[in-house]
Amino acid sequence: MLVFFAMKGFSQEKYELISGKIISTNNAVGNVHIVNLNSKLGIVSNDSGEFEMMVSLNDILLFSSIEYERKEIKITENYLKYKKMVVELVPSVNELAEVFIEGLTGNLNYDIKKVPLDTLPKHSFFLKPGDLKKALPPDLHGPKKAPYVGAFPPAAGGVPIPDARYEAEQRLKREIYRKKQFPSKIIKQFGLTYFTDKLQIPEDKIDHFLSYCEDRNIITEYYKNNLLEVIQILREESETYNAIKN
Repeated sequence: MLVFFAMKGFSQEKYELISGKIISTNNAVGNVHIVNLNSKLGIVSNDSGEFEMMVSLNDILLFSSIEYERKEIKITENYLKYKKMVVELVPSVNELAEVFIEGLTGNLNYDIKKVPLDTLPKHSFFLKPGDLKKALPPDLHGPKKAPYVGAFPPAAGGVPIPDARYEAEQRLKREIYRKKQFPSKIIKQFGLTYFTDKLQIPEDKIDHFLSYCEDRNIITEYYKNNLLEVIQILREESETYNAIKN
């Protein structure tokens, strides 16, 4: 009984239930993934941005959403004392590369006069109203036509006819693009130190490690925003990967 009460007292002292609210520009942000990187447990905030979670001192909470920049918060004694926290997220902005235009003065009237002349040759044919009534010559290529690459053409009843080959090509292009963007996206979202410090993966081996995890469908789970499953895969595969590497 003494051991039982000691363990119970230790667990009550270690973990505390805190509540919080997630905002952005004074507006509540719902459906945000909140993951405790120490205990590997996570929840999702409700539509009002509110959440409750069991934490302990020095735990690190990861707040992640597609529309906002990821944020990490370390649990301090103040959070455990007041059992409340307000988290403000910053909207994610995709910055475009700078474009420099040379040779302009800023004076519109002057710059227009300096526009170079069009050096492309002019067309040598002319169309008269009478030409519209002329019949076109027969198709020299016969029934052989270029493959259709636009939207699916409707059938006689007005229902679109699916093109299985076109759908497969488009699906393959999307999968290749998502797979190509996956390493940079997950490193940006989780942070480089998560891979190097938590998982003990060298920085120059992260891409190779992510390829090692592909047979666990980690890419599919990531794009479904199932961050808890992604973290579980990374944690389990890092153990076997490091064992093989060593």
